[in-house]
Amino acid sequence: MTEIYLDVLVGLNLYITWALFHCCELLGHFRAKTGRKALASLLGGLSSLLILLPDLQLLPLLLLRMGLAALLTLTAFGWSGRKAFTRQVLLFFFCNFLFAGVMIACWLLFTPPGMAIRNGVVYLHLSALTLILSTIAASLAVRGLSALFWRRKPRRLIRPLRIAVDGKELVLQVFLDTGNRLCFQGMPVLVCTGDRLRPLLPSPLLAAAEDLSALAALPEGRWKQRLRMVPCETAAGSRLLPAFLPDRLTREDGVSLRALIALTCGSFWGGEADAAAPPELWQDCP
Repeated sequence: MTEIYLDVLVGLNLYITWALFHCCELLGHFRAKTGRKALASLLGGLSSLLILLPDLQLLPLLLLRMGLAALLTLTAFGWSGRKAFTRQVLLFFFCNFLFAGVMIACWLLFTPPGMAIRNGVVYLHLSALTLILSTIAASLAVRGLSALFWRRKPRRLIRPLRIAVDGKELVLQVFLDTGNRLCFQGMPVLVCTGDRLRPLLPSPLLAAAEDLSALAALPEGRWKQRLRMVPCETAAGSRLLPAFLPDRLTREDGVSLRALIALTCGSFWGGEADAAAPPELWQDCP
């Protein structure tokens, strides 16, 4: 019978849970806040104590694992609507099934010493070097799988756009998204990663990309007047995006545009683009 050290058991499964959520982020192209992901990983590590219980029947074990997956996913990613939550849970399950399949294959083929699997929990006494190398290999494999799921789009779908606000300028890399039909009072809306605009915007407005309650700290004055709340509906559900009208938007060919900039905490095209815009804004470009 394999000796199980509780510190190794909890630590290993904490590490595994963190890696599984990292895989979910790569495959699903959504992000979890570091603090939330750390808390979810800690809960995942503590849930490994299930290995100490007698063998559970399939149905109770399945229901228990589904409940744990829902709890861990909610802890890591928060609630963004029923559709988004369901997608996140299913993706977390998918990553767990991949991991479980690899572990079962190792058990059947090699039966490594110090390995135990019970109630869906894996215990394996690994050296730090083996764990690090295994993580690197798994991360590279998932990145390859992510590239297959998210086939690269032509570079011509990313265009530079210069934005000016209060005398300060920067250049955004804008993804021409055919699915972006967002407009507000007849004006097209570009959805931009809030962090990219950090040199231009006040911190309360940047924070509102994740939590609208941060707008309470926005001082009275010009920014309060130029602020707009744009309703947005996606597969993840409906929400309001804080938006503003910049002083100037200029395409690479010198043409000026008039569009609102809405802020989000997400990324575009695997992080290679800063914003997404309706292709019609570039419709006369070659």
